[in-house]
Amino acid sequence: MGYEVLTRPYNQHKELINAEVFFQEVSKQNLSIEVDRIILRQIVKFIYMHNLVIPLYINLHPDSLSDTIIQHLIESCPDGAVVLEITERGNWLGPDVENAIVNFRHKGGTIALDDFGTGYSGLEKLVAVHPNFVKIDRTLVARCQMYPAKRNLMASVSQMARFLGFQLIAEGIETRDELLTCIDLGIETGQGFYFSRPVSWQHITPIRPEVITVIHQRQREILETSSHPIQQLEPFLSHWSLMLEHLAEAKLSASEQMTTIMSTAFKMLQPLAMTLCRAVPNGMQPLFSIGHAYREVISWESPALVIQAFRGQSPVILQKKRERAEYLETPVIQALGFPESVAVMPVGKPVWGTLGAYYMDPFKWSNTRIQILQSLAHLMTLMMPLPPVSMPTI
Repeated sequence: MGYEVLTRPYNQHKELINAEVFFQEVSKQNLSIEVDRIILRQIVKFIYMHNLVIPLYINLHPDSLSDTIIQHLIESCPDGAVVLEITERGNWLGPDVENAIVNFRHKGGTIALDDFGTGYSGLEKLVAVHPNFVKIDRTLVARCQMYPAKRNLMASVSQMARFLGFQLIAEGIETRDELLTCIDLGIETGQGFYFSRPVSWQHITPIRPEVITVIHQRQREILETSSHPIQQLEPFLSHWSLMLEHLAEAKLSASEQMTTIMSTAFKMLQPLAMTLCRAVPNGMQPLFSIGHAYREVISWESPALVIQAFRGQSPVILQKKRERAEYLETPVIQALGFPESVAVMPVGKPVWGTLGAYYMDPFKWSNTRIQILQSLAHLMTLMMPLPPVSMPTI
C-alpha cells in the first residue's frame, strides 16, 4: 500500500553516517528545515520522474510543517502521493505546528504518527495530531508472539484504532510468527524485513509468493473461526448501547443529552467534523460543533447544503467535489475547508434544524453511514422536538 522513503547520509569521505545520529546533529544545529527541503525536493522530483500512483511515507521534522517552501513542495505533489510521518524529533506541539497539520488535513493530506509506543507522549500526540495512520514501533512488535504484555498493549491500541478511526501499521516485522501475531491482533498493515529489506527503487521486487500465501491462509482461518458476523458490529453496538444507557439517566439536561448524541455520532461515523444547526430569523445558526468552531449564521440566501436540507425538510447528500462556484469562496468554506462528502439531515417536528457531517474525501457516505446519521437525527427529534436555546462547543 506504499513505501517509506529512507535517508542515507554520507560524510565528505563517502562513508555512511548513522541516520539517527545525523538527524540529531542536524536538529541540534537548527538545520532541520534546510535538510528537509533538500530531501523533499528530491522526493518531488522522484515522484514525477516515475509517475508514482502509490504513496510515499516521508519523515519530516515538525518545524518543517510550518515552512512555506516545504508546504509548497508538498502541495506540488499529486493528490495522495505523500503521507507525512510525524517524528519524535523536535517540538511537534504548539499552535504553529498544529495549525500546519490542520491546514494539511483540510487540503486532503494524510498523516502518520511514527514510533508509537516508545515514550510517554504517544497518547498526547494521538490527540493533537489526529492521524490517519499510527505506526507501532518495532520495540513492541519484536518477538511479540512470546510476550503476553506486548500482545496486550498491541491489542489495546488495535481496539483504540477501531474506535478513534485510524489505521495501524506494525513496524519492523521480521518473522512469520510476528506477522501472524499482528494479523491475529487485528493490525491490517505491516512493514519490515519479512516483506523486503530497504533497497533502491530500481531493485524493488514483488513480495514473495510464500508471504502472500501466509497472509491469505491466516485471514481465511480467522474468517472460518469467527463465531458470528455480529463481531463486525461490536464498535457500533458498544457506542450505541453506552449512549442509550447514558441518555436514560433522568438528570441529564437537554444540553447534556445533545452532547451525548453528538459525541457518540462522531465516534461511530469518524468524520472530519459534525455540526448541529438551528433556524433563526436570518438563517441557520451553528449550535454545536465537533471538529471546528465556526459560529457565523449561514444566511437564507446561501445555496449551502444546510439551507437546502432545512428548506426541503429532507436529507441532502454530496458525494463528490463539484466545480468551485462563487458561493464556495464564502467565510464558511474559508474557515472549514471544502469537504467532498457531506450529509445533512433535518431535525425536529416541525423541522427546527439540521445535523450535518463532513469528510474531506469523496464517496465516503455508504448506505450504512447514512442510516446511522439519519437514525441519530431521528433520536434528536424524539428527545428534543423543539430547538434548544444554547449548546456547548467541542
